[in-house]
Amino acid sequence: MPDPPRTPPRRPAPALGSTRPRSPKFATQRVKADVKKAFNLPFDPDEWQAEVISRVLRGYDSIFCAGTGYGKSLVFHGIAKLAGENKAVIVICPLKALEADQLREAEAKGLRAVMINEDNSKTKSAWAEARTRAQMIYISPEMALSDSFTKLWKDGAFRERLQAVIIDEAHCVDEWGKDDFRKQYRQLNILRHYTGRDIPFVACTATCATPTFDVLWETLGYGDRPFWGLDVGCDRPNLLYDVRAISNKANPVLDILNILPSSLNAQTTLDDIPKTILYFESENDCLQAKNTLRKCLPAHLRDVVYAFSSTLSEKAKTQTWARFREGRLRILCATDAAGMGCNVPDIRYVIVVGSPRSLSVVAQRWGRAGRDRTTPATCILLVPPWAFRPKPAETAVIHPSVQRMRKESSRKVKGETKKDAEQRARLPPPLEQFINCGAAGSENRTLCARLSAQSILPADEIDNVPNTRPIGQRSAGFTLARFAVRAHLDSPGPRTASSTKSMLSPLLGTTPRLPPNFVNG
Repeated sequence: MPDPPRTPPRRPAPALGSTRPRSPKFATQRVKADVKKAFNLPFDPDEWQAEVISRVLRGYDSIFCAGTGYGKSLVFHGIAKLAGENKAVIVICPLKALEADQLREAEAKGLRAVMINEDNSKTKSAWAEARTRAQMIYISPEMALSDSFTKLWKDGAFRERLQAVIIDEAHCVDEWGKDDFRKQYRQLNILRHYTGRDIPFVACTATCATPTFDVLWETLGYGDRPFWGLDVGCDRPNLLYDVRAISNKANPVLDILNILPSSLNAQTTLDDIPKTILYFESENDCLQAKNTLRKCLPAHLRDVVYAFSSTLSEKAKTQTWARFREGRLRILCATDAAGMGCNVPDIRYVIVVGSPRSLSVVAQRWGRAGRDRTTPATCILLVPPWAFRPKPAETAVIHPSVQRMRKESSRKVKGETKKDAEQRARLPPPLEQFINCGAAGSENRTLCARLSAQSILPADEIDNVPNTRPIGQRSAGFTLARFAVRAHLDSPGPRTASSTKSMLSPLLGTTPRLPPNFVNG
């Protein structure tokens, strides 16, 4: 019978709220300098990145919320690098494509990394690498709780190497673990039985409303160890948000053909086609959009449009992302299989078609745009007309004198149907508010951006930056210093009226522009 898991000796716990000086080794400026030197970075890490790395290395559990493209991966790599050559960080990922993408990034920074999933779980070399050498270990929640990985958890030498367990895209714990779909997400607290009270658990996500935060708190077993949380915000000044109704219900991609160049001919080059991801609710919709867009393009460019869904093999997914990243593919028609991770820095348009299940889903998908934080990008939500509230004039009685002047018969302006009202009522309230706020025009886009930030981030009482004031109790005798830093999203960024118009100009036309070489049928 194998020996029962041995809990490593507990390291001294940091005192929350203490004013004692921390070791110079973990000072924020020292961590920033060490990370920059270790990875030969051409830029300085952000303060929040260095602070998270410092806290985790000092033994704190953490939940941190940072917008897509903010650099969460650098936090993972920094923890692994500064922990020491013989230490390991486990990163739990939702998708194999994301595992492969992060593996590539870690190896590019000189870290020893391995991913273990059903494709290589029978390979002894992968397990040997994870057990003895790997600094970054990428796995799914199912693999983390599998019998195969349990043997690794019970290995005392491996647990001594373990520095932290990180749950990436942690909103999946709430969104995916509710029913039978990937229920292992709601069982990750079992891992605490193997790690004991010594190993920090870190959850990170770009979208974490208060109910999601509460689910993470309970599911991942927070509250028994020192905790430090961080809300960086989700301000993306290079992104412009737009919400509009679908005009072509049978083939919605016709509504956004104006993103293509105005002139499409034999001289049109690959770079003239903007990098774009179109999100659809079904694989059939993806295929229809792909075929339509290919008909619009000249023959030598038709292969730059590709459909991406869960039915692709893992090899095909990896190759598709690589070709899209390199620019050989320019437009992806995708399902939610392309909804997370997979860093492509220069996407110009992200367009979500249909009625998504939550505002968090919209934010995750829009987060693919302009990830280098310098590329001006436009994020569009195309929703059915019933998602919009009826205008007051649409339900008002026309004045008799106006009727006579217009020579119209006495009647009411057509209002919305009962079915439309019922469908809109089923939308999640934050999403419904966001749609109708964004539809009011450019003057409301600041309010729209602020509403989205309030809806996808946890509620707190912090009004200034920085702020380390404890705001509540999560367990007996334990003060939660939640969100020590908050960068509020008060505007969509420093953008002039002319730059906003230039970003929207390809989309301002109400009639889609069909290229001359478009063949219907």
